[in-house]
Amino acid sequence: MSIRIFLFIIIFSSINLITYAQRYVGLNVDNDLYFGIDRYYSSGIFLEYGYINKYPNDSLNNWRYTSRHFTLGQEINTPSRRLTSDITKMDYPYNGWLFFGYEEEKFKDPDFGYGWGIKFGSTGPEASLAKFLQNTYHKLILNLEPLTWAVYIPQAFHINFKTSIYWGKIIANNLKYVNVSNVQVGTFRTSAKTRLGFQIGSLPGLPFFGNRLEQIHKGISFFFGVELEYNIHDYSLSGSFISDNNPFQFDVNHLRNKYQLGFIYIRIPWKIHLLLNNSSSFVLNQRYKRHPYLNISLSHIFNKK
Repeated sequence: MSIRIFLFIIIFSSINLITYAQRYVGLNVDNDLYFGIDRYYSSGIFLEYGYINKYPNDSLNNWRYTSRHFTLGQEINTPSRRLTSDITKMDYPYNGWLFFGYEEEKFKDPDFGYGWGIKFGSTGPEASLAKFLQNTYHKLILNLEPLTWAVYIPQAFHINFKTSIYWGKIIANNLKYVNVSNVQVGTFRTSAKTRLGFQIGSLPGLPFFGNRLEQIHKGISFFFGVELEYNIHDYSLSGSFISDNNPFQFDVNHLRNKYQLGFIYIRIPWKIHLLLNNSSSFVLNQRYKRHPYLNISLSHIFNKK
């Protein structure tokens, strides 16, 4: 309980300290229940807060905008046969991941920047609150039987680091090629990925890559593209890379891809972001080779005082 309290104190103390900047608060949710399924990466819930703390007239160098972002998040993985207690019938591991994240991003202009970040938190059905929250939701809201969580990836504390680079190039009028690439290294996940595609619409900058505050205008934009990833290690699937603590014997797919179709609407102070994802298999012997889920994000933007 002390770790969870510590995480809440950090994020909400940060919110109270920053009052004179362009900033936002948001709720970001991943789920596959919109497609009538509940399996694999089945749920992600993220409370988000961020602000711009350097503007062009504050800067003494070429990196004109600096923003900071805080996330309190939870991810849940489940097998496709949710009610079995037989490990031989599970095609994906049970796992929960509760974390606090911090990112700092610097943009030379709204179409080019870089960033770094850190996450720390805990896996395990109890420490991550995954088993309690998932089964409470299933019983009280969906009127379904609770999931067994009979076998799961063990509890452990994790720390992860990430670096990213963002850029976009206008092709014609409201059509832009956009890309973000990042590398993450840590005890929870180590991988390299790139997300690329086309952005169409009236919104400036790179609104589909995080919570961008460099330019905010009323408007609509669409995104279609693909995310490509080479995964070196993923604790949520294979357990520790140092000790053999994984009760599952899965062949993990190191090469992954994800097709994406997105939509953003901004009418200050609100921003609505929808992103449809269709992911390739993370485990080679999954019963279903692709997995759709929808991301819904709602943010409230506060103008600079």
